[in-house]
Amino acid sequence: MSQETINIEIAGRSYPLTVSLEEVDGIISAAEEIDAMIAKLKSQFAVQDRNDLLAMTALQLSLKIQELKSGTNESVPDQSSDNKEEDIKLAASVEDLLQRLNSAMEA
Repeated sequence: MSQETINIEIAGRSYPLTVSLEEVDGIISAAEEIDAMIAKLKSQFAVQDRNDLLAMTALQLSLKIQELKSGTNESVPDQSSDNKEEDIKLAASVEDLLQRLNSAMEA
């Protein structure tokens, strides 16, 4: 399995990750979604602390993953099966990315 080292940026901090070529697009997409969620929270609330923003984003993503796993998604009730599959793949990529980021921060 061929691997590539990529740098992703989340909340203004760069994280180098070594991933398989098949994972690159999913990881980049997940990082972009996380960064967008952080920016949205930052603009909606008076929160500027990076850790608070990351914690709230992690909570939102965890809730989304739980909804997808349980088959309920109240925020988008009429999703097609293609979109659900894409959401599940994205959720899996996000979950994997969060685990990798946690490992990188512990090192």
